Amino acid sequence: MARESIGTAEFERLVARTGNEDYLARPYAGRRDDMTPSECVMMAAANDCSVMTASGTMTGRSPVIVRMAICRAINGLAVRNRTVKAVSLFLNVPAGMPEAEIRPFMREAYAVTPLSDVEIIRTGTDSVTAYAAAYGEPSAESSEAKASEAARNNQEPKTFTEYPPDAECRIVMCGTAGAEETVLLYEENRDRLKNRYPEHFLKDIPLLADGLNAAEYCGIAWEHGALYQYACGDGGVYSGLFGMSERLRTGLSVCLPSIPISQKTIEICEELDTDPYLIGAGGCILMITKHAEELLKALWEAGAEAADIGRLCEGHAKELRNGEEVRFLEPLRTKKNVNQ
Repeated sequence: MARESIGTAEFERLVARTGNEDYLARPYAGRRDDMTPSECVMMAAANDCSVMTASGTMTGRSPVIVRMAICRAINGLAVRNRTVKAVSLFLNVPAGMPEAEIRPFMREAYAVTPLSDVEIIRTGTDSVTAYAAAYGEPSAESSEAKASEAARNNQEPKTFTEYPPDAECRIVMCGTAGAEETVLLYEENRDRLKNRYPEHFLKDIPLLADGLNAAEYCGIAWEHGALYQYACGDGGVYSGLFGMSERLRTGLSVCLPSIPISQKTIEICEELDTDPYLIGAGGCILMITKHAEELLKALWEAGAEAADIGRLCEGHAKELRNGEEVRFLEPLRTKKNVNQ
């Protein structure tokens, strides 16, 4: 495949092998070893609130990569309770690519959001790289926005009721595993897949790209009990779960059959000998809550695909359960290796 972007796992290996293990092991500000999972979640969420920018990068030959890069950037802000104020796009296209072939990439961009800045560079590459950067501000529902409004009105900010410290932190997943890269796999292997599956099975696959912008669902989650949110991307849902656990400095226990996934994704990955839980999962959001039922009801009413897939645990073990079988998530070495 044409995509050659450096994912999180590869980046971490590069950092570690250049002698900077301390960078990867750094805790977020205020982290203590004696914290409960609930305290870890609240502290990590407070730290993430300082982030005002997010980005997304995709490489390939299909114009849909632009939509995916922009959605990744937008989702990166939404999981931090930020409202997008500006989006910039950088396109790196092959030197000989005619203007008529660049237009579809631009149409994909404007199908997602108006752009504040666009730059297109011609180079000697064989494929197109789309890099999107988004800038955001605290949403109207965020604690920072409410505190600022109270200060402007000379009022004391409201005190928000905290959940009981001993209540279980559940993991709700919004979105379907691998939907993002399923679209790209279809685009790159169209002829092979058409020889394997009937037309009615394949015709709706491009529509999976329409659901990658999860900002609306992130907003709903913040309003209905989400304590923390994490956007998946390269490396799939497994990488997202591992990355979130590392960020929170907690363990987790996840039920594999509970993870939402499309049958189309399963079939295509089986045909192409690819693990559906390890392919690009942009658009999938992991949400931590102590009121899973309330959150799920709100997401379902909004039309989202979502499920309670597990919980946070004390310690650092990252359990993946499938019936009686228990495996452990580890840093990804390749796209097909999750727990060796």
